[in-house]
Formats: sequence, C-alpha cells, structure tokens
Amino acid sequence: MSSPHDLGPLFSDITLSADDAEAIAAALRDIAETDGVHDEELALINELVAGLDEELGEDKPTELEKMTPEKLAMAIVDPDVRMVAVHSAVLLAMADGAISDKERERCTEYAVALGVDVEAYQEIERHIVDWVKSGDMEPIVE
Repeated sequence: MSSPHDLGPLFSDITLSADDAEAIAAALRDIAETDGVHDEELALINELVAGLDEELGEDKPTELEKMTPEKLAMAIVDPDVRMVAVHSAVLLAMADGAISDKERERCTEYAVALGVDVEAYQEIERHIVDWVKSGDMEPIVE
C-alpha cells in the first residue's frame, strides 16, 4: 500500500497561486474530455473552480481556457506545483473508478511536458491507484 510519502507533495502544504490553480483546472478538464466527461470528473473540476472563485471573491464563474500539456508546462514552473498537477490529473482520471487508456495517455503527455518521465509517471499512477482502491483516506487528514 502507498504511504503519504509516496503521495507527496499532493498532501503537503503547498501554496498554489490563482493562476496555477486555474491552469491545473483547465488541464483537468482537458484530460476529462479525452474519453467523455463523466459526472464525477465534472463535479471535481467544478468544485475546484468554485473554490477558487470564492477565494478570489469572484461573482461569476471562471471560464477555463483550452489547455494543452505544452501550455501548462509554460504556466507552471515550480517543481512541487508541477507534481501537484500530475497527481491531480491521476486522481481526476480515477474519479469514475478507473483510468481509461485515453486518460492515461493524456495524463502521461501532461506529466512528460511537466518534466516527469514515463516511468516516474507510471510509479505515481500506481501509488495513487493503490491508495484510492485501498479506501484509506488517512493521508488526507494527517
């Protein structure tokens, strides 16, 4: 089973800028669209955007721009924030219970663009999938 250390920096105290959070949300939407957006995925993305809007005091919902792996790599330069983006992508892909081949391919494209090689991405995915399937939500609350 994966430990909180295996899942870090996802559960560490990393501050995201509004621009980082918006870019990650746009990337998540792009990943979700690869095999048709499922309700669970859409709910996660909408929750992220609503939280961001609330934090910024926005009175209308943020419109996410079209994102690509290359655009995300230009937008996010901090290595820890890049890892949060990769981990978030895997969690989103798992939202409906399984990662489809199309989602895996797109997540891998984002990871590689963010400087995570394919083998490292596969290890991250394995840890997150193991954690989600275990039902142990302990790392979230530590």
